[in-house]
Amino acid sequence: MSISRRDLLKRGVAGMAAALATPALLNLGCDSGVKDGGDLPGADVPADVPADVLVDVPAEVPADVPVVHAATVFAVLGSSLTELHGMGMQAAEALGFTGTALANKTVFIKPNFVALGMEPFGVGFNPNTGEVTKPELVLGVAEQCLKAGAAKVIIGEGSQTESWEWDTVTFVDGNSIEGATNLKADVDRLLSVYGAGRVELICLNATNEWQVIPSASTSDLVKDGISIGKAFALADHIISMPVIKTHQWARMSASMKNFFGAASINLHGNGISRCGLHVAYDKMACHGIDDAGVSGSFIDMVKWRKDNGYKDFAIVDGSICLEGSGPHMAPVNDGRTIHMKNRNTAGRYFALAGNDLVAIDTTVAAIINIPAADIKALQMARFLELGEMDDIGMVGSTVADLRVADWMQPVMQNEDYFKGFC
Repeated sequence: MSISRRDLLKRGVAGMAAALATPALLNLGCDSGVKDGGDLPGADVPADVPADVLVDVPAEVPADVPVVHAATVFAVLGSSLTELHGMGMQAAEALGFTGTALANKTVFIKPNFVALGMEPFGVGFNPNTGEVTKPELVLGVAEQCLKAGAAKVIIGEGSQTESWEWDTVTFVDGNSIEGATNLKADVDRLLSVYGAGRVELICLNATNEWQVIPSASTSDLVKDGISIGKAFALADHIISMPVIKTHQWARMSASMKNFFGAASINLHGNGISRCGLHVAYDKMACHGIDDAGVSGSFIDMVKWRKDNGYKDFAIVDGSICLEGSGPHMAPVNDGRTIHMKNRNTAGRYFALAGNDLVAIDTTVAAIINIPAADIKALQMARFLELGEMDDIGMVGSTVADLRVADWMQPVMQNEDYFKGFC
């Protein structure tokens, strides 16, 4: 399926008011061929800056004349966590997933369910902590994909263990969908409504089927490439569905970092951590960065999909998130739970949707007040021209309204932390 920018701009959520926030050029300090410029609006703008400061519309242009940008990010807002399922459906609809848009296509929805398998370490799956994507949001997206004719919707993850029971992927306290309170129960509902075989739950490690892709690292640890789940690698479309988090090694976890969980936890790790991919990219020059770190590995995955002609999407969970030194809470790391509606000017939870992962992640960086130039993954994405960072329109809200100006930043760690695990 190919959706043009013109079509994308036409297919908004009904009733959304357009509000545009346009990043400027960034100076990323990479190798030749990288654009020069200033910092992204929203990275260090005081909280009291009026929203219209971020709107790049010439004064002489009438307010009712639409401004076309190179990439568009849709914001779907909600006042309550009970709205998550509907927000997921609206976000997918905003991407144009209506009618027969996904006819005969296989869609792989990749949430961030990283806490699965961490129970022995005191951090199990809990949607109330901010560590994980909310299942209700995922199910809303899955249902809208089915409505748009998808032949199969796969909800898949690698997480941090060999396997798990899908009914342990529970909803936010008090939430339900048609009586279901966990992912497995509502998938059963979807199968009964839309037809047998059209939805599948996959633990990539249990399936143990891998697609080997090239690695930009010269480390012996990845001399044969990176093994990622075959169902993930070969799907017609991936919808990356991360929850917004800061991260002690990648600095920010968003739609591109979410690809990391598709790599084999055994072939590249110790059955719990993908430590081998951290170590393999430590002090390694990749994609215009002298010390790529773990970001080099998941950028290799994003690049491979794009190089092979796949079109991917992102829908980001901006409800209960994780600030500080994630990607986990104590006792594993020191991430802190944050309800976004309590800390942004809009006073709303939100989901961000787009067909450009780089544009989505650039927008997330602005919302959590991290200069894009400080995020290695975005520097590499610019170097490789994987997506748009300079001309991004936002529909449904503004960066200023969604920004958490006092977001707690992570204490960064070195990749050699993982050497003792592999």
